[in-house]
Amino acid sequence: MSGRTSKVESLTIISIDQTSVLEIGDSRTVEAASYVLAVQREPAIYYQHEFPFAAYPLFSLPRPLPEPPEPFDITTCQEDNTIRVHRISASFLAASAVLQIGSNDRLTLDTRVKNIRHLLREKP
Repeated sequence: MSGRTSKVESLTIISIDQTSVLEIGDSRTVEAASYVLAVQREPAIYYQHEFPFAAYPLFSLPRPLPEPPEPFDITTCQEDNTIRVHRISASFLAASAVLQIGSNDRLTLDTRVKNIRHLLREKP
């Protein structure tokens, strides 16, 4: 990967969640994983160790890998080694999101969310 310069005039991000990446410049590899177990309960009473990740196979399944792409030829010509960005505004980067100004050889992201709702039913 050739050395390049990234110039950003203005970047505004309100919040970046865990396992999200803000990368200004080139990188070889970005790997991000986010596992979320969200529990909503009425009434809101929870017990320590009540919902262990190990109890949900979703979080231990192997990461599915995409099929390798068909081979293709590409030729690029960069007359200027600078990436210029005027302005970026992003409200929120969440759950293994990546905002990158530059190039990347390998990007691996994995977000798994299990929602559990224990809600009271209305009486008939």
